[in-house]
Amino acid sequence: TLQPVNDAVVIFQPLQKSGDSKQKVFYTNQYGEVSGNLQEKAMIYIQLLGYETFQDTIAPSATNTIYLSRSAVNLSEVVVTGQYDINTSDKSVYNVTVIDEATIQSMAAQHLGDVLENQLNCRVEQDNILGSSVRINGISGQHVKILIDGVNLVGRENGNIDLNQINMNNVERIEIIEGPMSVSYGTDAIGGVINIVTRKSSNYPLQADLNLYYESAGTYNGDVAVLWRKNNNTFSISGGRYFFDGFSVSDTTRFMEWKPKQQYFASFNYGYSFKSLKLNFKSDFMDQEIQNKGNPVLTPYQAYAFDDYYLTRRWNNALSADLRFKNNAKLQVVTANSYYRHIRNTYRIDMVTLDQVLLAAEESQDTAVFTSWNIRGTYSQNLPNRKVNYQAGYDINLESGNSGKLADGLQHINDYALFGSIEYQVVSHLYLRPGIRFSYNSKYGAPVTPSLNLKYDFLTRYSLRASYAHGFRAPSLKELDLYFVDVNHNVLGNPNLEAETSNNYLVSFSAANQVGAFNFSADVSLFYNDINNIISLALVEPVTQLYTYVNIDRYKTTGGTFSAVFKTSRMTFTTGFSLTGIYNTLSDSLDIDAFSMTPEFQNNFLFTFPKAGFEGAVYFKNTGTTPGYGLETDGTVYQTFIAAFTIMDLSITKYFLKKQVAFSIGVKNLFDVTNIQSSSLSGAVHTGGSDSIPYSVGRMVFGGIRLKLYKD
Repeated sequence: TLQPVNDAVVIFQPLQKSGDSKQKVFYTNQYGEVSGNLQEKAMIYIQLLGYETFQDTIAPSATNTIYLSRSAVNLSEVVVTGQYDINTSDKSVYNVTVIDEATIQSMAAQHLGDVLENQLNCRVEQDNILGSSVRINGISGQHVKILIDGVNLVGRENGNIDLNQINMNNVERIEIIEGPMSVSYGTDAIGGVINIVTRKSSNYPLQADLNLYYESAGTYNGDVAVLWRKNNNTFSISGGRYFFDGFSVSDTTRFMEWKPKQQYFASFNYGYSFKSLKLNFKSDFMDQEIQNKGNPVLTPYQAYAFDDYYLTRRWNNALSADLRFKNNAKLQVVTANSYYRHIRNTYRIDMVTLDQVLLAAEESQDTAVFTSWNIRGTYSQNLPNRKVNYQAGYDINLESGNSGKLADGLQHINDYALFGSIEYQVVSHLYLRPGIRFSYNSKYGAPVTPSLNLKYDFLTRYSLRASYAHGFRAPSLKELDLYFVDVNHNVLGNPNLEAETSNNYLVSFSAANQVGAFNFSADVSLFYNDINNIISLALVEPVTQLYTYVNIDRYKTTGGTFSAVFKTSRMTFTTGFSLTGIYNTLSDSLDIDAFSMTPEFQNNFLFTFPKAGFEGAVYFKNTGTTPGYGLETDGTVYQTFIAAFTIMDLSITKYFLKKQVAFSIGVKNLFDVTNIQSSSLSGAVHTGGSDSIPYSVGRMVFGGIRLKLYKD
């Protein structure tokens, strides 16, 4: 059925250049119409997200009806991360992976870690107290910038953002860009960027969602969201509670290998639009408690235990404004404040009377507060008929930390930057985008960060992308000034650390085709990352198990990925293979290959039976043996290995009442992976020399109910 499209950009460019000839830009109204007084023959360009760009000549005083063709790219692949304007992933000069809401729901994903463990080149690592983190292309999570609606998250523990603290209750899509994005996003973006885009409005004037979820390992989750839209106003509010009552393979009565955890969270969003101006205010809140109960200590006269409580609070607020000008240029300004508080309290509990006493020792208690201000603005122009489009912006980040673990208690680190890029159409379908970032870091001077991206489209549905980027990462406040000593930790910061720099290269080829109702797409990519002075946690005193942060001279990763997607109206099959190699300076003393390689293999299958109201999903990922390096107490280097493992999840969903009610059941971790065997002889900070690494509580059965109520 043909329908009018509104808000399409219509550009008239006179063919004859004269003093009175000017380009004119219009936007279609609700009836898909524009009107203008053309004095001479002109080129007409029409651009709208989700449709192929239209280009033709038009005569003066003529009335024309133009039909737009829908883009072959699914609308779920809309991207905003690193773009001049809202775009589709096939138009981006970056390799962008988009995970939409339907895919997240088919995974029964409760937090970001659930989503990323199914992605190629993403290695999720677990810590029973600090939560989960991710490696992308062999680069650790401390080099990966995590954003929510474009705003950076603060509060890293051991260098990483805990993925378990980022819930999926109100997420519209997740955008992942592998490789350095330091020009656009500054420090911490050497490994890539993960941007979580939340829902801010509904297609209906009023919508309410309710989600209930259960896992057999002891997870009980519930959340609710209300979205409202009227005239120029949009409003949404959501909140919920996630609860996990702890798990151990063997029952130890009190001590749990996987700690009991409780989260409360809430989000509020209000948007207002008036002509070409859009204003938005967003606030997110999360409060978490983790209990680490110790084993009882029994003596002839008393019984007691030591219990740790970890209390974490996040509160992020952002005010943004988007203003579009008549030439389709766009000004975006955002001011955001992020608050992160982490409290650790240790109690001595009398096992007879159950009385608790807060320990007075300084090393048993701590409160750490980190706050950050991000003030960012961009001005960009993106017109389809221009050979040159561009973006320029400023980015100010002010971070402070207050903790007894930090030297002198209170520390600050600030970063001020100007950045910009130009996208130049060299010839038809060949685009170059050079970029540069000038910044001043209050502790590490003024690094200059350049980048260069190339994109060439040929034969309609084939694209070649290549990029070079120089990365920069300043050490965090914790890496510089941390002092963390307790029964489980003995970590000392290093104020003499040097900043990390990197050179990163990426080449990819993508193809897409459509035969009738059958869609096929494939992507092949190669990457190489060379990081100087990478910061790592190292054992420096074996007797006291003292760790500190050190610079490793060189750290490199290289590898490649092949992925393919086959899609029909009822089925989507994704298959892929990747190989990631890692080198660091430690390997120079060993007679082994320069790069230690780890393979990954992925098969995902999603199917639907619309008439029966059924959907199903199978997620399969195999991670091969992962080589690494360790240090003996005498400084001798030896090679370590983490065993291969396979994760497989199954789910089935049944819909009722025109998809207003959905029941889901399934199995996670079908092969019951709990601990992954490791040949490591020297324990890490939390594993304490164990020959295995905790990964999961094991096989779990889950069930969920989703209710969606709306008013037309």
